[in-house]
Amino acid sequence: MPSIARLLLLIGLCCGTARSQDRPPTPVIVAEVVQQPLVEDASFIGRVQPRRSSLVAAETEGLVVRRFTDGGKTVTAGELLFQLANDRLKASLQEALADFELRQSNQRRSAELLATDAVSAQDLRDDEYEFSRARAKRDGLEAQVAQLAVRAPFAGHVIQTFTEVGQWVPRGGDIARIISTDTVRVYVNVPEQHVSRLELGATATIDIAALGGKPVDGRIVAVLAEGYAESRTFPVVIETRNPDGRMRSNMSARVHFHIPHNREALLVHKDALVSGPMGPIIYLAVDGKAISRPVQTGLAHQGFVAVDGDIAPGDLAVVRGNERLMDGQAVRIIRKHQ
Repeated sequence: MPSIARLLLLIGLCCGTARSQDRPPTPVIVAEVVQQPLVEDASFIGRVQPRRSSLVAAETEGLVVRRFTDGGKTVTAGELLFQLANDRLKASLQEALADFELRQSNQRRSAELLATDAVSAQDLRDDEYEFSRARAKRDGLEAQVAQLAVRAPFAGHVIQTFTEVGQWVPRGGDIARIISTDTVRVYVNVPEQHVSRLELGATATIDIAALGGKPVDGRIVAVLAEGYAESRTFPVVIETRNPDGRMRSNMSARVHFHIPHNREALLVHKDALVSGPMGPIIYLAVDGKAISRPVQTGLAHQGFVAVDGDIAPGDLAVVRGNERLMDGQAVRIIRKHQ
C-alpha cells in the first residue's frame, strides 16, 4: 500500500511540472542594475532663524517723547521707531553753530587781510585751525541730535520694544528688537560621521511640517568648526529664501541632506527586492528566465537601494511581476523601467 501512495505522489508531481512548463511566460517589467557613486539620504531636525536680527540701541541719550511702532509691526528700512529729546544737547548745538559762524567769518577776514599784509600767515593759520575745530564740533553735535530719531536699520518685523514715552534712555540703551525673515537660516546639528562630507553651497531640502506643502530647497552656507562634545554633533547652517514670510523664527524644520560617499555601489530599483526565506532576493531576467539572486541591502537613495550579491552592472532586475516568480520560471519582458 505505501508503494501505491508513493507512485500516486510521483504521478502528481510529474503532472504539476508538466503544467508549469506549459504555462505561458510571465510578463514582467525590468530595470537595469547600475553602478555609481553612493549617495546617502539623511535627515535631521533643526530650527529656523532669521538671517538678520538686530537689537536696536540708542546712539544718543535722551527722553522718549514719541513712539511710532509696537511689537508685531512691520517696518521699512529707515522708518522712524522712537523720537527722543535732549534739550541740553540741542542748546550745545546752537552754541556750536554760533561759534562756527564766528570762526568762519574770522577765517575769511584773515585770508583777505593777508593779501594786503595786514596780518601774518601765522594769524591766518590760527584762524583756520579755530574754524576747522568749530566745524568738527558742529558736525558732531548735529549727528547726535539726528540720532535722537531712532530708525529701523533694515526692513523687517518689530519683535519687541523696550522703552515707553517718558522714559530716559541712556546711550547704548535697548530700544527694540527687529528681525528680517525675507531670507531665513536653519540651524541643524549633524553627527560627526556625516559632517566631513558636507560641502558649502551643496543643496539641502527643508521640510516644515507646521506649514504643510512641498519642501523647499536651500543651500549650505556654513559648517561650524566646533561641535558639541556631549552629542558629537556639529552645527550646520542652511539658507533659503522666504518671500512670503511663512517660515517664522524658531519654527521646527527637518533638513534632508544628500551625502556623497567616496566609493561606488551597485544599485537596484527598490521594487526589485523580494522577501525570501533566507533574506532579500532579486530576480534577474536572463535568457527568458527568472534567476533568483540573494542580496544584502545597504543605503537607499531616490528610489534605489545599494546591494551586494552575485549581480553586475547592466543586469536586468525584475521590478514588476516578481511577487509570485519562482527560480527558473519563464518570463517575457514587456517594458524597461526608466
